Amino acid sequence: MKRIFYSSGSVVTGDRIAEAIIHYAEVLALRDTSDTIDVPIALGSGRIGRAQLLIGPASELAVVPEETDVDDPDDAETLAELEHRIQLHGTTRPQASADSDPTDYVDANGYNEAVESRHD
Repeated sequence: MKRIFYSSGSVVTGDRIAEAIIHYAEVLALRDTSDTIDVPIALGSGRIGRAQLLIGPASELAVVPEETDVDDPDDAETLAELEHRIQLHGTTRPQASADSDPTDYVDANGYNEAVESRHD
């Protein structure tokens, strides 16, 4: 188990999920973007709960080992979703060619930089 510390507190989750969260935060920071994730956490009662975390360039996360008697909330579906998001954001963004319309590109979150910059 790992405890993830962030600006306003901490949560405990499984090793693989904690590692994926840190990796995803790094990928998002390199992209200068953020995302909200929903992950399983170990509650003090011994039950498994869920936490929503906002991660991105401003995230200051620390992950440390945590000794606990609570079962590891290692959720394969959550892990697969985090890995999918890492792949989406970790690949090179397509670049518009000179003769293409830059408004054709929409990123994984539905954001179009070319359209937004015209509204500023």
